[in-house]
Amino acid sequence: MRRVLLALFSLFLAVVLGAGWYVYKQGFTRKWREQVTAEFRQRGVEVSLRRLTLDPFRGLVGSELKIYDARDRRRLLAVFDEVLLGVNYANLFRGKTFLDSLDLRDAKLALPIDPEQPQGAKIEISRLNARLFLPPQQVYLAHAEAEIFGVQISASGRLINPQVFRPKDDGKKSPAGWATWATRLIEELKGLKFEGPPPVISCSFSGDLAEPEKVAVDVALWGERIRRQGYLLHSLYLGANYREGVVDLKQLTVTDGAGSLRASGTYRPATREADLNLRSSLDLQALAAAFRLAPQLGEFVFYAPPALEVAARASFGEQPRWEAIGHAALKKFAYRSVIFDGLTLDYSWDGLRWSARGVRLQHRTGEARGDVLQVPGEFRARLNSSINPKALQPLFSGAALDTLLQFDFRDSPQLELEARGAEISREALSVTGKLKLGGASYRGVPAESLTASFRYADRGLTISPFRVQRTEGGGGGGLFFDFKRNEVRLDKIRGSVNPAEVAMWIEPNLVKDIAPYRFHTRPNLSIDGLVHTKGGKTTKLAIDVDAPAGMDYTFLKRDLRSSQIAAKLNFTSDRLKISELSAALFGGRLRGGAEICLVKEKPSHTATVQVENMDFASLTKLYFNYDGSQGRLNGRYDFSGRGGDARTMTGRGELAVNDGNVFAIPFLGPLSGILNTIVPGMGYNVARNATAAFTIQSGVIDAPNVEIQGQGFSMLGGGKLFFLDDKMDFDMRINAQGLPGVLLFPVSKLFEYTADDKLSKPTWRPKMLPKL
Repeated sequence: MRRVLLALFSLFLAVVLGAGWYVYKQGFTRKWREQVTAEFRQRGVEVSLRRLTLDPFRGLVGSELKIYDARDRRRLLAVFDEVLLGVNYANLFRGKTFLDSLDLRDAKLALPIDPEQPQGAKIEISRLNARLFLPPQQVYLAHAEAEIFGVQISASGRLINPQVFRPKDDGKKSPAGWATWATRLIEELKGLKFEGPPPVISCSFSGDLAEPEKVAVDVALWGERIRRQGYLLHSLYLGANYREGVVDLKQLTVTDGAGSLRASGTYRPATREADLNLRSSLDLQALAAAFRLAPQLGEFVFYAPPALEVAARASFGEQPRWEAIGHAALKKFAYRSVIFDGLTLDYSWDGLRWSARGVRLQHRTGEARGDVLQVPGEFRARLNSSINPKALQPLFSGAALDTLLQFDFRDSPQLELEARGAEISREALSVTGKLKLGGASYRGVPAESLTASFRYADRGLTISPFRVQRTEGGGGGGLFFDFKRNEVRLDKIRGSVNPAEVAMWIEPNLVKDIAPYRFHTRPNLSIDGLVHTKGGKTTKLAIDVDAPAGMDYTFLKRDLRSSQIAAKLNFTSDRLKISELSAALFGGRLRGGAEICLVKEKPSHTATVQVENMDFASLTKLYFNYDGSQGRLNGRYDFSGRGGDARTMTGRGELAVNDGNVFAIPFLGPLSGILNTIVPGMGYNVARNATAAFTIQSGVIDAPNVEIQGQGFSMLGGGKLFFLDDKMDFDMRINAQGLPGVLLFPVSKLFEYTADDKLSKPTWRPKMLPKL
């Protein structure tokens, strides 16, 4: 009997060993695996096992355990390479709940980045150690430890009623681009270097999954000396929890070598609402560069960390909304190479509306203060500035830079403006303001001061009234710049300034037209009209000039010097008309008018000149270099020409010289000696009066009827004077008056004389005798 029992025991032992060897090597059958997965399913978890074996030292081992989304088995949530299953065999054989615990020892965990693509990229977690107890109606995680990308993670907690938990299904799939975002996050984590102890994340949880909103979770993160490229975080601490359905960021503290960041906030998953409070003095530029954020910061240089305060609220519903208010303070900084001493402002933004209040920008040349507000359909701004615009030159480009380069400010301008419009654009904005300048220059022309009120709207700039002061005088009035039509309108401008220089402010093309009129001191000007700045046909400008001190003007290559002059000038796009001209010249008066063509390719002019009681000696000295002429000149001259070329001048006129010494004119002087040969002593009588009608063409004065009256004689004659070629062809007949005239009448033909030599040194000879 004993042998029979021993044989039966040996057989039983062999069967058990064989079965043990089988389940150790080959694993349990599919029926057993399904029983295990059913056990998990009762606890609200959908899993699958590739293999289930029995290890004599570790117990029941599940290989390649996969966890799926209970709502959609196509969504793979996690993969464990190996799980130790704690089994209550008594309950197993009685058909009751038999899983008591799960153990993970140096396990590997794979989390797919996109659960809908199980074969896609995964997050690999190694060295995972955890012990999970599964009492009835509970999940108790005694501890869990793992390392991911160099970060140590620990977790523990207890949850009840896991079997009734069902995640809410809102019918939405993962947001588009989630995989890309997650991949980018992983790459960023891989780029971190831990120069101190590895960062630690600690998590604890508890609650009833029958009421998920009452689950409590606490998370803490510590880290030191975390580097990303050239940026080093000295310390990092985060404390957060989840209570009553609210994620509460209790504290986030970050420090670097420049400053620190402190933040707190909440998030309500049920309503998808969040709020955040943040205060930072970190080195934002180095932080943004290390994480490739906000490339615009590359245009800044901060000599001290910016101080930022933010209070933000957001709602991530179907129509996301957010709003943020805060304060920013920058000490010394540079933007596009322009160095500022500081900037402070309060701001707000909600995606549709934004504002900046109490803005104060400091610069070594002054400061700017203002407010800005933009809401849908409206933009408003206010600015008071004393910053020198030339110091901001690197901030401008295009037409704005071209305009700025034409200015030079000795003193910083004082600017006040208000802007309003539907949007920020030249077409929509309306701007009003005041400008006060000290010493400044525009297009190289200086001014001592300027005050002006201005308004910009519909691409038109009105500067009215304005007052400008220069060293020689000042002026004021109104200006309107129409940028659409390239026109400048001048309204009731009155002043006493140098017109040639001030014309440069209005339109540079006017300078060459005004330059020939060289005033001795500032004239009194009255200006009204329109100027087209691009050479259009709409120019119509009227200038009244009154120069009590006179001016110089070059005429026929000689400088005429007037001691007083007044005139009206009317400019069009191609002509200058001078009317009501009155000038004190050569001791007399010159009156007249002119029309001058301003087209460079077709220079021409027409004029009418009337002289009254002018000093004949001064005129002949200037134009003929005669020293002995005397008398007063009266006459009229109508002429035309092209530019300053005297040979192109054509004209006609009449002249009368009274109370003068006509013989002092060189080409008539030798006739005095001839008179003495005819009647002794007659040559000493001065020819007091002379009249002549003449024409001028091609450099030739043609005077066919010249009459000279003296005491006891008269002269009649005519001819041509080639004043540009120093030649002459002139005839003159001498008639004695009284008894000598009666006696000499029969031989009067003998007293006709001619000269056809040089105009400057004439030789008169009897016309009846041949020239030797």
